[in-house]
Amino acid sequence: MKIREIPGRLRGSACVLTFVDEKGNESWHTFDGLHADVQAAVRRAQEIGLAPGCRIGIAAPSGYAWMVWDLACAALECVSVAFPNEKPQRGLEELVEAYNLTLLLVHPQWLPPSAPLPHRVVDISRFAPDHEALVSARPIRHAPHTHSLVFSSGTTGRNKGLIVSAAGTEHLIDLYFDAFGVEPAERFLTFLPFANYQQRMVYYFCLYHGVDFVSVPFQRLLPSLQAYRPTFVIAPPVLYETLHSLTRAGAGAGASPEALATRLRHLTGDNMRYMVTGMAPIKRNALDFFWECGVPLYEAFGITEAGMVAWNKPGRVRIGTVGMPAEPGSVTLAEDGEVIIWREALLSLGYFEASEEDARTTFLASNAVATGDIGEFDDDGFLRVVGRKKDAIITSNGEKFHPEPIESLICRDPRVDVAVVLAGDRPGLSVVVATRAHEDRAVTQALREHIATVNETLPAQQQLRHIVFTGSEFTADNGLRTRNLKLNRKAIAAAFLAQA
Repeated sequence: MKIREIPGRLRGSACVLTFVDEKGNESWHTFDGLHADVQAAVRRAQEIGLAPGCRIGIAAPSGYAWMVWDLACAALECVSVAFPNEKPQRGLEELVEAYNLTLLLVHPQWLPPSAPLPHRVVDISRFAPDHEALVSARPIRHAPHTHSLVFSSGTTGRNKGLIVSAAGTEHLIDLYFDAFGVEPAERFLTFLPFANYQQRMVYYFCLYHGVDFVSVPFQRLLPSLQAYRPTFVIAPPVLYETLHSLTRAGAGAGASPEALATRLRHLTGDNMRYMVTGMAPIKRNALDFFWECGVPLYEAFGITEAGMVAWNKPGRVRIGTVGMPAEPGSVTLAEDGEVIIWREALLSLGYFEASEEDARTTFLASNAVATGDIGEFDDDGFLRVVGRKKDAIITSNGEKFHPEPIESLICRDPRVDVAVVLAGDRPGLSVVVATRAHEDRAVTQALREHIATVNETLPAQQQLRHIVFTGSEFTADNGLRTRNLKLNRKAIAAAFLAQA
């Protein structure tokens, strides 16, 4: 597939885009209507004065206008700069100059209340030409195949700016199609922001292959699964772990496997062909549960710098691994076990905003990216991710180990929502355990015994000496997760280690 071919494939298509806002209000558009609006946006941009090579900033929440202008940028041979889906903290004029934008498209509620708008700033919700003042084009000589500039928080929460490749995007979409295919009447549902580039790749896939697309806010995700009945979903573990808990709670204690399976299918809309989890480790009991209920849940692994690295897929599944490399021979392990991805068309061409150290240690060559994750292959070539390289804990005797396997053992108890192993200034390791029953002494005592049992399987230096129970939710809003919903270990340590 080619991104530039998408607008032409929309013409005449009755496939449907559905957008739901936080109040539950629904708007829908046919692919044919999207085609018309993209053409209108292209004419508007040309009337304003844009030319190939110009940068167009997008500062808006996910929505139909975001998608229209994203496709218009590609049609114009411009480069989009996708700012995070939150109101900019910096001034709009400052963003224009900092990123050398010819135009900055802004959500109407984020625009200054008084007119006129700052120079080069326009309302993203308007597509049709409107006899606006011309701007001088600022064409830039980008690297070949540059499609978009995006920001990724990674696992540290610190923004990095990445140069996304059109060729890398197209290659990954073709790989995904080969692995999972498209069946009649497919429908995809997402709740993640479009500034997260994975979501753009998925809607490119849907638009290109004629798949209905639904976008909902996180707080309306669960009812939307039942209302819109998607056939596939790609989401972080928090969705599947929540569905696991809700299914067991709704079916009641002692429910039969058949009753649990019926309940899970009902919660997911009774139409699910498959689901994919990634972005962070998933609890093994949740992963097992979906398969036991007959709902395929494929664990995958990728990073924005390289794209999808490995995945389980139909006909080739090993639960507890992230599958085989998406392309044979494309993954190797460094001496320390770090996963290295080799690909002629990487998703990212490099950083445009990051430290020299990050760039040097991540982009090893034009076709090689170090993922920052430690992994190991089994005898059949399935990859298991052990943990993040930088999250490794070094004990007082110099031993290095990864906390994620220990956290997985603790999370086998279904009363544990989140477990985070940390090393602080005091001797001995600590673990923060989030549980909705944190004030129930019987439950916390049972969890202490569970952790003691886990300790019996661990070397002395890895055993957990201090336990903190909390009822806090771990969300991006309170800073305990990054925007990509990965654990923000630094923030968790700051919030809880003093209580250990």
